[in-house]
Amino acid sequence: MTRRELKRRATRGAAAAPSVRVVSDGCRDYVIEIVDGTSAQLLRKRNGAIERIRNLGEACAVLRDCRVPRAVLRHRCAHDEAMAGVASGGAPFSELPLTLTE
Repeated sequence: MTRRELKRRATRGAAAAPSVRVVSDGCRDYVIEIVDGTSAQLLRKRNGAIERIRNLGEACAVLRDCRVPRAVLRHRCAHDEAMAGVASGGAPFSELPLTLTE
């Protein structure tokens, strides 16, 4: 889904608007995931490549530009930083609601 398609869907109305997540896994960049019904897609550039965003401020600016009023930040700390010495399958994602008003 491109920015143009996300903007079109976000302005259809609250009932039809997709659920949007800003996802950060460890120390990597941010991606925007759009969940619409039972399908999930990542925000992509016009050429089809996944749009990778450097920081949360830029991600919020993209969502404001697309007129998305609310999103959820899904973040997971790097396993070796969050769980030093614990041998498990990895840390779970933490979720934090974002309200995108100016």
